[in-house]
Amino acid sequence: MSQEFQKNQSVQWNFGSGVGKGKIKDAFRSNVTRTIKGSEVTRNATAEEPAYLIEQDDGDEVLKSQSELTKA
Repeated sequence: MSQEFQKNQSVQWNFGSGVGKGKIKDAFRSNVTRTIKGSEVTRNATAEEPAYLIEQDDGDEVLKSQSELTKA
């Protein structure tokens, strides 16, 4: 099982040829859909594979699954 992350924890993920970074704002343990920058983003979250709403360093938000994230 992957590491579970806590609110306000810094995380990172692969993004194109680089890395995205931000802090956990919220966690979801059931399916979640959020409108982010005008697009609907859905993650099929479970207790074993939570989804996280993350605020990036530039203030934008992203929705990522636990398996996409590592500790920053």
